[in-house]
Amino acid sequence: MEDKHKEQPFDTDARKHARFHFDNQYRHDPKVYGPVTLYQIGDLSCAPGYEIGEHVQYCHEISYIASGKGVFTSDSDYFEVKEGDLILHRPGQRHNGIADKADPFRFFYIGFSLEEHAEGAAKDADAFFAMLRMLDQTADPVAANQQPVAAAFVGLFQELMHPSGYAAIMIESYLRQVLVAAYRAFYERWDYDYDPKAKSDHPRQIVYRIIHYIDSRLTEIEELTEIADELNYSYSYLSHIFSRETGRTIKEYYNRKRFELAGEWLRAGQLTVTHIAERLNYHSIHAFSKAFRQHYGMSPTEYQALADNLKK
Repeated sequence: MEDKHKEQPFDTDARKHARFHFDNQYRHDPKVYGPVTLYQIGDLSCAPGYEIGEHVQYCHEISYIASGKGVFTSDSDYFEVKEGDLILHRPGQRHNGIADKADPFRFFYIGFSLEEHAEGAAKDADAFFAMLRMLDQTADPVAANQQPVAAAFVGLFQELMHPSGYAAIMIESYLRQVLVAAYRAFYERWDYDYDPKAKSDHPRQIVYRIIHYIDSRLTEIEELTEIADELNYSYSYLSHIFSRETGRTIKEYYNRKRFELAGEWLRAGQLTVTHIAERLNYHSIHAFSKAFRQHYGMSPTEYQALADNLKK
């Protein structure tokens, strides 16, 4: 990966103002959405050479460069950033940002923490705590984003500016998407480094073949052991390799892909819940509904009703 540490190339005496700043501060009245405690969220469109101003982070912050380019600082280090990048700032760090003089950046950001709430923690809160612990170990705070995180930020701004029914549910959903997108950007780069010339027994090649098998036969798979038969390895060996390389089990990846497809079908409204359960090879609609609720926090019919309401 290229070294993003650079000498500061900007004139910090340049015109210092923002073209547009949508900023919501909740530092003294943080908002809790499932596992996420939200302290700040905003959209900052900068004029050429605009400087944010150095300040100390009091919470974690994820920023997304929606357009343009510039420099972010973290303590004494400088990092060039450009459209599509995700940037992670940690509590206690001295943070600043300077927009490019020719192509100034616009960026979205959330300031948050993941704290266990005695009565309000989500059932999957531990997964998000684990994600944040992993993010805190990153040496490079900038990652090229490979996920549609911009849409999640826009959804957040829409819900905050024009709240409607079940806004809190939607906000929590979008916050989760941003966090997962950040985790993937920093820790799943192997997914995009696939080399078709690599030896077929190379771990990443094996993982790619597992992913390809699941993605291409998602509605055909009846037992995950089919993958072992197809690739001529024991299933226990494949499970070990997949978990080591991706941080999740084969079953977790398979189920995530099934839920994504189920969500698409429910939003489209062309299939009944029963038909979706059958197409995804669940033994019963009850088994599908139970698994769906565990994943999304609501039943398939509730999810479909929520999607229908958003279309109105």
